[in-house]
Formats: sequence, C-alpha cells, structure tokens
Amino acid sequence: MEPPRKQAKMVGWFDPPVLAQTAVHMATANVFGRHSDSRLVEALASQPQGCFDYSTAGDEGLWIDYVADIGDGWNPTHAIADALARPVLEVATKAGGAIEPTRSGHVLVFGGDEVYPWPSRDAYAWRTEWPYRVAFEAHGTRPDLFAVPGNHDWFDSLVAFSRTFCRPERGFAGCRTRQTRSYFALKLPAPWWLVAIDLQLGAELDEPQVQYLRSVAAAMSPDAQVVLCVPEPQWLLEESYPAHRAYGGGMLTTLEREILERPVRAFVTGDWHHYRRHENAAGVQKIVSGGGGAFLHPTHAPRTRDLREGFVERAIYPDRATSRRLAWRNLKFPRLNPHSLVLPAVLYALSAWFASASLGPADLASFGDAAAASFGAALRDPVNGLWLLAVMAGFVFFTDTHERWYRVIGGVSHAVAHLFAALVLAWLATRITTELLGLEYGGIAQLLIAGALIFACGGVVGGVLLGLYLLISVQVFGRHSNEAFSSLRIQDYKQWLRMHFGPDGTLTIFAIGIDRVPRRAPDDPRATPPHLIEKVVLQR
Repeated sequence: MEPPRKQAKMVGWFDPPVLAQTAVHMATANVFGRHSDSRLVEALASQPQGCFDYSTAGDEGLWIDYVADIGDGWNPTHAIADALARPVLEVATKAGGAIEPTRSGHVLVFGGDEVYPWPSRDAYAWRTEWPYRVAFEAHGTRPDLFAVPGNHDWFDSLVAFSRTFCRPERGFAGCRTRQTRSYFALKLPAPWWLVAIDLQLGAELDEPQVQYLRSVAAAMSPDAQVVLCVPEPQWLLEESYPAHRAYGGGMLTTLEREILERPVRAFVTGDWHHYRRHENAAGVQKIVSGGGGAFLHPTHAPRTRDLREGFVERAIYPDRATSRRLAWRNLKFPRLNPHSLVLPAVLYALSAWFASASLGPADLASFGDAAAASFGAALRDPVNGLWLLAVMAGFVFFTDTHERWYRVIGGVSHAVAHLFAALVLAWLATRITTELLGLEYGGIAQLLIAGALIFACGGVVGGVLLGLYLLISVQVFGRHSNEAFSSLRIQDYKQWLRMHFGPDGTLTIFAIGIDRVPRRAPDDPRATPPHLIEKVVLQR
C-alpha cells in the first residue's frame, strides 16, 4: 500500500461539505439500506463461516485487544495503534500502585465505526489502515483482526467494509483477517466465547445471522461464558431515549434467552467515544469503550449513573469534572469551526433580506420600530412568513430530545435567538450604511454593503449563539452531547480494552487510557504515556 501524502486531520463535523454529505449518506443508508439488507446478500454469496478457534493458547492464556470508533484523525488513531502494538506494555493507574504487565493481543477486534466521516476504499486506507500499518511495522506485531460494523460503516450499505475486512485473502495493515461476514464468533480458552453481532443501523437480527448464532450456541459447552460485542450501547440509549427501550432491551434479551440460550457475562460496545462501565449484583458487565481515535464524547451527559435491572455505574473516563470543563470550549465555537460560519452567515443574510423587502425608511427609525414592522411583515407576506416557519422547523428538528414539548420549546427558543440577532445586525447595518456612510436607503451600494456586513458579522454571531446553545444544552439539560463535543474535535482522552483469558478460566479486562496523545511527532514532550483506568476480573 502506498503511503498517503499527508496525515489525516480530525473531521470538521460542522463544515458545510461534511454536513451535507453526511446527511445524504444517512438518508440513503436509512431509506435504501433497510430495504436492501447487504447482510443477507453477503451471507448467501460468501463462503460458509463457522466459529474461529483460539482455545489452545497455551500456559500464558490468550490476549485480545478491543478498539472501537477509530479512523478519525491520525494523532489519536496512531497513538492507540502504537500503544497496543507494543509487544509488552506495563501500565499503572495515574495514582500509582502496582504495575500491570500486559501483552499485545493475539487477536485485535475493531468494535465499530472503523472510519469517519463515511466509508470508502480510500477512507479506510488513509484514516485507518495506514496508522495501524505504521504501528505494526514499527513493533513487529501481527494480530489476527476481526471487525464489527458500526453505523458509519453502514453508510454505503457495507460495501467498503466488506471489501476491507471480509476478504481474508487481502488482509489488513499486514494482519490476517478471517471473517467473511459482518458478524463472527471466537472460541477462546475455556469456558469463554466472544460473539459479535451486526445490527445494521438499528435493524433486527437478519435470519442468516440468527441461524449462524444458533449454530455457535450449539457448539458451546453448558458452562460457556459469553462476551458479546454489539455496535451500540442500547442500555444507555434506552435510558436517555425511552423510545429505544421497547426495541433495544428486548432484542438483547431475546438474543440471550432464545438464540444463545445462556446469559451474557459481559456486553462490550463502542459508539459513545469514552469509557463507561456498569455492573449489576450478579457481576454482569456492560462496558462502553469507544475511545479508539474519534472525537471525545462527554461523560457527564447524558445522565446514566443507574440503569434498569440494577446496573450501577462503576467507572468512567475521563471523569465528569474534566468533561464539564472541556464543554466550556463551546464558547470558542467560531474559532474551532471557522468553515461552519458560512451557514449562519447565509441564514442571517437571507433572514435580513426577507425582512427588509417589506420595510421602508420610516420603519427603521428605532430598533423597536424595525422589530414591530418586521413582525407585521411576516404576518402579511406569505413568503416572509414561510421563511420564518421553515427556519423554526429546522431548529426544532435539530433539537436533541425525546420529549415533544422540549423539542418545540427548545427549538423555537433557539430559532428566535438567531432571528433576533439577525434583525439586530440588519438594523445596525442599515444605520451604518445610511447614517455613517451617507448612502441612500435601498440603493444598490447601500444594499450590497449592508448585506456584506450582515453576512460577515452574522457568521460570527451565529457561531457564538450556536456554541452557547450547545453549552447550555449539554451542561444544564444533558442533551446534544454528540454535537456539543463533535464541535470541539478533542483528540485526547483515548482508550481501549485489553482482555486476558487465562488458562484457569479467569477473564481480566484492562481498560487503558491516554490522557494526551502525541501531536504529529511521536516524541511530543506534552504527550502522556498509557495508564490503567481500571482492572476488572471475572471468574469462570
């Protein structure tokens, strides 16, 4: 594989081209992907797939690395790849204590969303495969690699994912790939199994996958213990968005009771870009580990300390205080997302244009007169009124909530704030061009200069208001966690799981984090070494 010409930067999620193309990919995947299930075609057309046997690992047991949400920017993706590729990695908690020696995994499992912002052959090669190839070649490690598709991998109906990970003859980053479908099962040192499923953007399990899982369950011993890899943390989604509850929890329960016919000992997923572990009285683990390279998600929102069925939060990374502190960076939204300012600039310019088309010089004597005249024009002029309704509908749709009243109140309030700011800027631009510059109201020069002022200032003011809205939403209401932190593109606080399946049947899970990843050069003096977030031991 030829080296890319430059290292990938973190995705600018609010950049207009990224927003537009992501919307198209999501719409296409949801409309067409659900009606043309690639998993069915894949299962019928590919070679038969059984379970993969790693049960004879010897006296040292078997090591497996689990990494999810990768392939965003080079810095965090390569930092994780370089750390897990080291043959021996000794870690301790930041508070000190015993040093835990760990080894690079015999198997590497990608837990979902292997590339951002959308999948393609070039994107996988540039953003994901190249950082891992560099790390593996530097340390001489070559684990077997398996991958679970996440929602971003499904944006092209799994075409690029299947080409990248489901063709064993191709390999990935110099490593052997063995799966021929988007789901798989690994037989590990007794009594453990690792089973990974594919939910295709929230769909039900397809019939070929159900039959595959039934055959895997039939091969398990009566005392088998299961680690289940799923594409998203449904236990958190159903807590934050109750509409998820009927589908999400029910599907996992059906999987345990009717398909695998045994309880799952540990659920592992990514999708949320941080570390979070819940445990119940029976010792069942529900672990979110999505810190493999994508932008950081907050840990203080949404609020999910206690879940149904007695699951209690035992650990998070980074801590809530750090998460709340980082959220304040939204006040720098215009500086962090300069390309995104085109959108509010256009919104403000068009809003001012529609409003001013119905106003005369007498309506602009004071700001109060301008506001009253603009409101009256919106009621009289159908085009003006429809524009305002469209703007409000857009902000209502954007609002992150499952409560209709909150969506309406929050969306309308957000829209009114932007429309009010646009009106203020339009009035000020008119006064500046007519009184300070002495231009004739309604003249071409006055209109062009006033429009340019509104456009330029509207981008900055709109960016500030959007950042303030996201800050209030995530800090006060625990909402918009994705938007509030994707805008920040935080490269740091990355992590992955290192699992050791001992010959005595003990599973030890090491959650390993990196507070600050190296910036470009690996000898960045401000970078911090990997440390142990926590160690979880599960007996057979």
